[in-house]
Amino acid sequence: MAKKIDPLNKKQYGAVTVMLVVTDVKAAAGFYQKAFGFAKRGIMNGPDGKPMHAELRLRDTTLMLGPEMHGARGAKNLGGSPATLYVLVENADKVVAKAVKLGATAQGPVIDMFWGDRVGTVVDPEGNQWMVATHKAEPTPAEMKKAMAEMMKAQAVTNAS
Repeated sequence: MAKKIDPLNKKQYGAVTVMLVVTDVKAAAGFYQKAFGFAKRGIMNGPDGKPMHAELRLRDTTLMLGPEMHGARGAKNLGGSPATLYVLVENADKVVAKAVKLGATAQGPVIDMFWGDRVGTVVDPEGNQWMVATHKAEPTPAEMKKAMAEMMKAQAVTNAS
């Protein structure tokens, strides 16, 4: 009797899995492992011996990587990406500093956000933007609204200077 196959492959993937197109699969996989703590599930080489697919894991999330091919282009060659990856870590300050040391570009300081996370944003060497966050508080909706208004007011003053 044939083995029953789960059509959703729930043992390996969640409902949505990110597949990033990158210029260098091996280098990107190495960066994500060192900077954010992803574990390598595997890298598959194509007939030419170059990596053509990688899968990385962080807790319950799989991140796939593939090379630019068949018209697909990565964020680096497109001048950025409309998507931002939000990754929760134990210490956002340390992870952002490590990512920058490994070649990412910080997009400002790591700060406490109105929704309760401490967040720093970096652009990785492949041009993908990551918000690196540590959950620090669970404000009520009223507290969030007040903190958001204060943050926007402070930003308006800074931008006007």
